[in-house]
Amino acid sequence: MTYIDKAYYDGEYKGTPVGDVDEFARLEQRAGEVIDELTNYTIANYEFTQLATFVQEQVKKATAAQVEHYVLNGGYEAIQGENLSNVRIGSFSYTEESASNEVSQKAYKLLAPTGLLYRGLGVRHGY
Repeated sequence: MTYIDKAYYDGEYKGTPVGDVDEFARLEQRAGEVIDELTNYTIANYEFTQLATFVQEQVKKATAAQVEHYVLNGGYEAIQGENLSNVRIGSFSYTEESASNEVSQKAYKLLAPTGLLYRGLGVRHGY
C-alpha cells in the first residue's frame, strides 16, 4: 500500500535524495509492503485516514525511513542479497560486510508506539 509520496519524502521527512521519480515509486511500493508485513496487514483493515493522526504520521515516517534504508544501502536488490558478497580468485579473497537487515530499525522503532506491531489476541470478559 502507498503511504507517502515523493513530496512527503523530500519535503517533510527530508530523506536522502532519490533523483528518479520512477525509482522512488518502486522503492516506496516495496517499503509499503514491508510496513504492511510488519503490522500483519492491520492497516489494510481500516481506511488509512480514519486512523489516529499520530498513527498516520508514524506510518508515514516509517515508510520514509524504509525508503531511505533502501537508498543508503544500495537499493532494494542489494538488501535482498542478490549481489556477490564473497569473491575468491586464487589466493586473493574479498568479503563484503553484509548489507544490513531488510527492515530499517528506525522504521520498526517508529511503529513500536502505535500498537500496530502487536501480535497477541484480544480477550473480552463477561461474555
